[in-house]
Amino acid sequence: MNAFIATVIVIGDRARVDEAADALDALRDRAAVRRVLISEGTKTTAAPDEQDTTIRIDGLSPQYVDNAVAWLRLSSLPAVVWWRGGPVEALDRLAHLADRLVLDTDPPEAMWERAPALFDETALTDLRWSALTCWRSALAHLVDLPQVRAELGSLRRLEILAPDRPSARLFAGWLRSSLAGIATLEVTIGEARGRTPLTHVRLTGGGPGLTLEVQRENTCLEASVDGAGGVRMVPLGDGSLASRFVDDIRVRARDAAFERALVAAMEMRA
Repeated sequence: MNAFIATVIVIGDRARVDEAADALDALRDRAAVRRVLISEGTKTTAAPDEQDTTIRIDGLSPQYVDNAVAWLRLSSLPAVVWWRGGPVEALDRLAHLADRLVLDTDPPEAMWERAPALFDETALTDLRWSALTCWRSALAHLVDLPQVRAELGSLRRLEILAPDRPSARLFAGWLRSSLAGIATLEVTIGEARGRTPLTHVRLTGGGPGLTLEVQRENTCLEASVDGAGGVRMVPLGDGSLASRFVDDIRVRARDAAFERALVAAMEMRA
């Protein structure tokens, strides 16, 4: 077996912890991690079940989760806490124990409200952020085109269609924070069906409009600029929980772009 690169501590209700465990199983060939799986319940004492590279504690009361993490984490390995549910108060007590804290709750708003207070405690991010990487990269590529960059100040409207509204808010927050001092955007978010977090993005103003749209097969993202001719195709990847998680933990340091995007997303109240 390859040397461990981290301890991944998954916390949430039993079903969501099991789902994350399956995702980590799928990563065995890509990353060797020591796994700690903690499902929340009412127990006040921990009885770890250790098998191979996995330690499991079932039904632990949230008020004791931080004690279990402090006990089971290793100082010799980075500790990644994958937060899949639980009370905000428990999250507060965990932040200083995590080298990286990955939020993954649905709905996410309660945790997002608290997240800015934890930015200085740990490198914090959200799994929705990694799912938006190709969308952000595709739009950044369009913005780098000379005819678009020259008209950035004229951008006024951002329209998003999304199966997942929080992802749309996070994307809009990223764009608003990135264009702060250059352009002010009016944001409209509409519902859509699909297997991707967003399905359609349209950015318009006084200059050429920009469009990002998922193809019907849900395998590629089509990026285009009005009047420019041609499109750019960006692979979307498989979008699996395993892929999104491994993409997220590749970044070890604080992500300032995410932090700004999250604060802007919460300010929108869209």
